[in-house]
Order: sequence, then structure tokens, then C-alpha cells
Amino acid sequence: MSAIIELSIAPSVIPHSQMRAAQKKWALTPMHDRRRIVRKLRHLIAKNSDVLADAAAAVNRRPIAEKLVSEVLPLADACRWLERNAARVLAARRHGKRGRPLWLRGHSFEVQRQPLGCVLVIGPGNYPLFLPAVHTLHALVAGNAVLLKPAPGTRAVALAFAQLAFDAGLDSDLFTVLPERIESAQDAIAAGVDKVVFTGSSENGRDLLAALAETNTPAVMELSGEDAVLVLADADLELVVRAVRFGLRLNGGETCIAPQRLIVIESVADDLRRCLHEDISIERVSSEEAAIACVNASEFGLGAAIFSRDIAKARDIAARLKTGFVLINDLIVPTADPRMPFGGAKASGFGSTRGDEGLLEMTFPHVVAVRRGHMHPHFDEPAADDADFFASYIRAAHGRDRFGAWREFFVALRKKIGARKS
Repeated sequence: MSAIIELSIAPSVIPHSQMRAAQKKWALTPMHDRRRIVRKLRHLIAKNSDVLADAAAAVNRRPIAEKLVSEVLPLADACRWLERNAARVLAARRHGKRGRPLWLRGHSFEVQRQPLGCVLVIGPGNYPLFLPAVHTLHALVAGNAVLLKPAPGTRAVALAFAQLAFDAGLDSDLFTVLPERIESAQDAIAAGVDKVVFTGSSENGRDLLAALAETNTPAVMELSGEDAVLVLADADLELVVRAVRFGLRLNGGETCIAPQRLIVIESVADDLRRCLHEDISIERVSSEEAAIACVNASEFGLGAAIFSRDIAKARDIAARLKTGFVLINDLIVPTADPRMPFGGAKASGFGSTRGDEGLLEMTFPHVVAVRRGHMHPHFDEPAADDADFFASYIRAAHGRDRFGAWREFFVALRKKIGARKS
């Protein structure tokens, strides 16, 4: 690990003007060149997987094997997803005459995705490699520069990842690992960033949002959860027990979507308690409706899990839960799929990371409209009879009696043309 970290890593923020200049150049870099760096980085992650896992495991003294599958592997998969999908997600969308309002005849539109500029990523302590690294890569591939403020005790992990990114060909001016102290994030915000991606507690998230409100700086907030496991009457109780024990054991229980509530239909509550052989609090409910209400009453809305043999019924219940992610007959692991957006609702935050939605979060829509031809009637001062003309068009385009309205419209149009000729 030291062989990686002791290479040329800057200790603090690079000059703001230097970073901004590098970002402007990077934003013009073709997507295939950005993807090439990500591919090289993925190969380096695979080559140094034990080094990365060891650095991540040392933070909370977790098994290296656990960190290999919970952080290194999903990070490599996230790289591959970006290689394959970034060009598609960020491609410009052209809009011609199809679906275009009649009054915009002659116009064509292109919706482009422009990078924001500089993105500040504030990483968590529980998954110090996977989460901040994926946020960083999404921001970079979208054409941004990144400042990464690691959680206390995790800077070595961030530095190891950064060095691999530089070895893959990334300009070091585009990515800086800040010191761990909270003042580093505050200084970066004061200097000016264009978006913040924060993973942490709901309380800290509120404090950060208050600071960002002073400059109207947008953010993606991944905040606390109070995730519930709903056990329906037809659930496989053995599977539930295995899942709950796994969820409490993974990463020493330090997972934002670890099960914190066990909501069980009354008819199977005693059987489940006997199977668990552990002192876990069970919330007994009389019906599925009560279970749904119990979940939705929480101020948090990060994730939930439903266990039932009836998948169709579980899907119906899932659609009614006010959470960002719902798993059926599984726990935690599927949320790391790089294709899927991840984010919460209510006090669990807003915005998305990962997947199409997470990549788009690192950009803003930039629309270019082109008018062909020389006629621009909307530049003219309204005439006395224009109100009747406009009203007839609205009735024709959107009213119920469209046939009669179109007849009125063409009568008004002929009068308008005749008035202009005279």
C-alpha cells in the first residue's frame, strides 16, 4: 500500500484557477478518451485489489475478503458500467418537427449535457472506497473536476484510489484528495464549488445544506436511513433469518441500509422470533396495510425489504412504500448494482448516485434552439385582431370541438393575411 500512497499525491487543495483551467480542457476531451482512462483504471483496480481491500479493511478492522466483495468488486463493476454507458447517457438529444408545437414551426432543438465544473465529494467512513470513488468517477466522466474530502481515518484509502487514477492517465489537476478535517470541505465551499455530493448522517446533512444555501449550491444528499424489513405471512422464515443476520453482520452493522426495523405480520411473529434465537425487536402488525403504514410513517425513506413467496403481491406493496429502494426477498447487496440509481426520500436525502440518474446529476441540461428561415412573426407588435386569432388557435389545438375551432382559426388567419396585404 505504501508504494502507491508515497507517490506524487498533493497534500491539499490545488490552486483554484489551475483546477478550473484543467476542467475546461477536460470538458472538451472526447468521451472515448475519458472512457479509455476509466478502462485503464479498472484494470489497475483489479491488479491492486488486495491493496485497496487492505486499506479499506484497516479503517474499521473488517475482513479483507469482505472488503473485496463489498467495495473493490462493485467499484470495478461501476467502472465497466461507465465504459459501456457514459456515451449513451450523456449524448445530445435532437428534437425536430415530431411533436413540435405548430407555433414553433421552423425550430429545431438539441439538449446537451454540460458538466457542472467542480464537484465536491464528501465521503463516508463506512464504505471509504466504493462510495466516494464511484461518485468521483461519475463526476469525472461527465467532464468535471473533483475535490474529495474523505471521512476521518479514511484518507489513505482515498489516496490509494487517487494514485491509481493518475496512473491510468488522469490529469492530477482534475482530482484532489483533501485533508480529512471538516474545515477542508468548508474551505472548498467558500472557494466555490458547483455541486456537492454528501454521504453521511441526516443531522450533518442539514448543517451542510444550510451552508450551501448561502450560495445556492446544489447537492446530492445520501443521508441516514431507518430501513425496515417487512415479513409477510407467507414469507420463508429461514430466508428472513439468514437475511437479517447478514444485514446486521455486514461491515459490522455500519451500512446505511442495514435492517433497523423488523415489521412482521402477527400470525408469524412468534415463529420468526423462535427462529432468530436473538434479541431483536419485532414490530407486530395485524395486516399488510398496517405494515405499509408503519414504514411510511417514518421520517426516513432510504430503503426497505419485503419477504414473501408471492412476488406479485410484494411488488404491489413495494410500489406503495415511500423509500428510494425496495428489495424483495433480499437485503442490501442488490443496491450496489451499477445500473441502478441510489438515493433516498424525506429525511434520507434527495438526488441520486449511480446509474443513468447518478451520471446525469453531474451535469446540467443545456438546450440549443435553431430557427431556420427568415420569418419571425413573434417579433412583430400584436395587432388589434390577434387576440381572436390566438384564441381560435388554442381552441383548435387543445379544445374538444376541434373541427369547428379549426374552421374559426382559418377564417381568422385569412383575415389576418388580408389585413397585412392591405
